[in-house]
Amino acid sequence: MKTFFVWVTFFVLYIHYSEQLQNLLNTDLHTCIKCLCHARTGCYRRTNCADYSINETYWRRAGYPTLPGDNPNSGQSYRNCMRDENCIVNTIVGYTNNFNNLDCNCDGVYDCRDMLKLHLYGEQCGDKVDDDRVRRFNNCASQNRLASMSSNELCRVAAQ
Repeated sequence: MKTFFVWVTFFVLYIHYSEQLQNLLNTDLHTCIKCLCHARTGCYRRTNCADYSINETYWRRAGYPTLPGDNPNSGQSYRNCMRDENCIVNTIVGYTNNFNNLDCNCDGVYDCRDMLKLHLYGEQCGDKVDDDRVRRFNNCASQNRLASMSSNELCRVAAQ
């Protein structure tokens, strides 16, 4: 009976995690993540962003996004996800959504600028984004009709 319960639990978790992967390619969120990753790494490849800023703990906090057919409980599913553009985008969106649309710059709008701060600093939002990252983000944002940011977008937020 115990073995049956373990298998049923695993199956339910597997179905839950497999179904959560959405096709976010060519959406506004995909565009945001492109700029967020460019700000973080200086390049536009999401695999570089994953290499430098998405560890397995981050991926778990994002809800274990997995490719169809992957087992979310295996270390291989994390590695497979980090080689897939859509899975990386789902991971970053899932991670930043964990903070209930936290408005990191206190402008009354949850947008890509908030997602950047959440991606970089988690729920504390950090004090300020360094000038190089702001410049890279703004270069990408201007090409993609996203709001630009300043390096001093400070806001003391308490985790909601």
